[in-house]
Amino acid sequence: MSVDRDCHHRTPNRAQLREVASLLATEVWIERVSVFPANRPESIVVFLVDRHYPQKFVSEAYIEVQSYTNGDFHVVYVEDHHGTKWTCRWDRHESDDYARDHFHAPPGARHEDGEDRDYPVELASVLSRTVAPWVYERMGAVWDEFDL
Repeated sequence: MSVDRDCHHRTPNRAQLREVASLLATEVWIERVSVFPANRPESIVVFLVDRHYPQKFVSEAYIEVQSYTNGDFHVVYVEDHHGTKWTCRWDRHESDDYARDHFHAPPGARHEDGEDRDYPVELASVLSRTVAPWVYERMGAVWDEFDL
């Protein structure tokens, strides 16, 4: 069981995370999936193919997925701009400030950047219907953003 920064007591849904990792590992836009790495033992980390990003500006892009047996989740998208993190987050958990399903906008995914959302019930559907299309759009937008 883990306690997150909001003092929620939750048990990681390791079976679901393994299933999601297996599904994502076959995607062509994904370089590799790390399941429960030592530095993130309650997560899977999905590393995105680097050629989708201008390496001069983005050294790495990845998605970290956490899932819990109570249905909560956190999905964090991170671009490492050579030491500066550009990030956003899709969440499902109880919050005093937002609906259970909410999104924290980039570039900082700060608490005050949250906005209510409605996500599909299943985490795999959230990833395929919400997160993946957003990442595809971002892959194109980052090239435009840096005017390459």
